[in-house]
Amino acid sequence: TNLEFVHDNRTYVMDNIVVVAAVDPLGQLASFSNYGRTKVMLAAPGVGINSCSSLPNQFKTNSGTSFAAPQVAATLAMMVNRFPGDTYSEIIDRLRRSVDPDATLELKTISGGCLNIGRALGMER
Repeated sequence: TNLEFVHDNRTYVMDNIVVVAAVDPLGQLASFSNYGRTKVMLAAPGVGINSCSSLPNQFKTNSGTSFAAPQVAATLAMMVNRFPGDTYSEIIDRLRRSVDPDATLELKTISGGCLNIGRALGMER
């Protein structure tokens, strides 16, 4: 079994990069998603995401890690605001510890889970 599927390893050498996998509405790793126990921090919803359309006043459904990563980026931004005394390393560690654990992601991500925004912001235990 390939436990490390990351498209481009050159970009993951810095400790302030958070690599995100995509999961479907059932929490299963998306078929197109990166994964890796040593490279990918956590998963976030990335399948069937409602998004803006190029047509006026319309939405469409999209999928991709490009829809999962912004949810994590926004959460990290809110965490920086909520925990202003934390270093970036502490914020990233707090994010890692706040996931919803998932057995299917245990060997596929560093955190072994999926984004939980409320817990990351300290609003849920």
